[in-house]
Amino acid sequence: MNAQSAAIGPIWDPIAVRLCFDAGVGARFPLRIGGKIGPASGQPVDAMVEVTAVATDCWQTFGPTQVPLGNCAAVKIGGVEVVLITKRTQALGLELFSNVGIDPLARKILVVKSTNHFMGKFGPIARRVIYIESDGPLARDYRKMVYTKVKRPIWPLDVDTKPGLIF
Repeated sequence: MNAQSAAIGPIWDPIAVRLCFDAGVGARFPLRIGGKIGPASGQPVDAMVEVTAVATDCWQTFGPTQVPLGNCAAVKIGGVEVVLITKRTQALGLELFSNVGIDPLARKILVVKSTNHFMGKFGPIARRVIYIESDGPLARDYRKMVYTKVKRPIWPLDVDTKPGLIF
C-alpha cells in the first residue's frame, strides 16, 4: 500500500529481535516477522528490512507502573517502522515507540496491537482511532465469544437487558 510515516507495534518476536541485534543498526536483510507461535498468530510477514535501532531492557508505562518490553528492535520496511519486542505484552505507553527512537507524535499513522489498554496514552494524541477485528485468541466483538456460565440476558452481550445484578 506504500504507507509512509507509519509505525506499528508491538510485535512479539524474540527471534527477530535477536537477529536484529546480531546484524546491527544499519543492516539490511530479509526477515520473517511474527507468525511463529501457532495458527492464532496469523501468517508471518517476510520483508527486506533495515535495522534502525536496538535497545536493551525497554519498558512502557501503564498508569503508575512500568511494564517490561525486554530487548527491542526497530526495523523499517518502506515507509513503515516496526517495533519488535522480546517480552510478550500489548501497546500501553508511548515509550513503546520512543525506546527505539520513533517519535509517535511525528507519525501520520500509528498501529498498536492492544485490546483497549492503549487508549490512556494513545487516545489523547490520536486524531481518530479505528478498531480492527482480526484473527486471534480474543474476539473484539464479545458477542462472538462462547459463554457457558453467564446468565442471560446481560449487557453487553444482549440488546435487551434490565438493570440490576443477576445472581
